[in-house]
Parts: sequence; C-alpha cells; structure tokens
Amino acid sequence: ARYEVSRSPVREAFRALEHDGLVDRAAKGGVWVTALSVADLNEVYACRVALECLAAEQAADAHDAGDLGDLRRIFAEMAEAHGHRDVRGYFKLNVALTAAIHAATKNRTLVRLLAIIDKQAQRYRYMAYVRSPELMDLSLTGNRDVVDAIAAGDRQRARDITERMIRGSWQSIAAQLDAESEP
Repeated sequence: ARYEVSRSPVREAFRALEHDGLVDRAAKGGVWVTALSVADLNEVYACRVALECLAAEQAADAHDAGDLGDLRRIFAEMAEAHGHRDVRGYFKLNVALTAAIHAATKNRTLVRLLAIIDKQAQRYRYMAYVRSPELMDLSLTGNRDVVDAIAAGDRQRARDITERMIRGSWQSIAAQLDAESEP
C-alpha cells in the first residue's frame, strides 16, 4: 500500500530473488535474506573460480579497443577510490570492472552464467571489503595485472591471476565466516 504496488509483482520479485539464491521462503509465508555460510560460499566460489577464469581467458582473446578503454577507465577510478580508502566506492567499481571483463568476452552465454553467480558472490565480496579494507590493496594490484594481461592478449596469465585472486578472496571470506561462528 505504501508504494502503491499490488501483491503480484511483489510475489514475483520474491520468486526471482529466491531463484537467484538471495532469499529463502517459508512454506506458510515469510521471506528472509539467505544467511551467509561457509557451505554456500564454497558452492558459489567453486563455480565462480571456473567461470571467472574462463572469462579472463576469453576477454584476453576477444576484447576490442572499446573494451580495453572501459577496463582502463574503470581501473583508474578504482585506483582513485583506493587512494581515498573509499571501500563502498571501490567495491562498486570492482563490480563494474568485473562486468566489463565479462562483456569483453563477447560470449553471451558466459555473461549470463556469470551474472547468476555474481549476484550471490557480491554479498560475500562486499562483506570481505567492509570487514577487511586491506583486501583493497591486494585487489588493486591483482586487477591491474589482469587488465594488463587482457590488454596483452595473454590468456594464460589473465587466467592465472584471476584464479589466484578469487581463491585468495575465497579463503579470506571463509576465515571471516569461521571466526564469526566460533563461540
């Protein structure tokens, strides 16, 4: 009533969020945000590693001058946010850089698959940056190296750096979640 929206679009929005793994629904009603857990993290990141590495390889092969311009522009903005220690701004730009790498693959199917995984991964990624802002330092260096490898058309290097960054992030997030669950 407050937003003058009927129940049907709200139900449909909840269904879409449930499909994306972002909310859970009780059988007798009620919807809540899916809890962050190591088990869910492991499922999401096992898929993320494989798909992001493939995207880095394909971006190194398929990028064009426009893609490269976008990657360099976004990275420069990330470096500026990093310099200001702007975690929220840096995170948004990191998400934009990831999307630009995905677009540079020119592989629509891969982009769609990554979009599904990215919705779930972003919750974990944001938590990691907020709780450990020093991760921005590692991320900035790694992302610079990925952009350079893509620009050079070095698919193996782009893949290796991407894998190292995502696995490092995965370990950091898992450690944070484990620390939270300790009594």
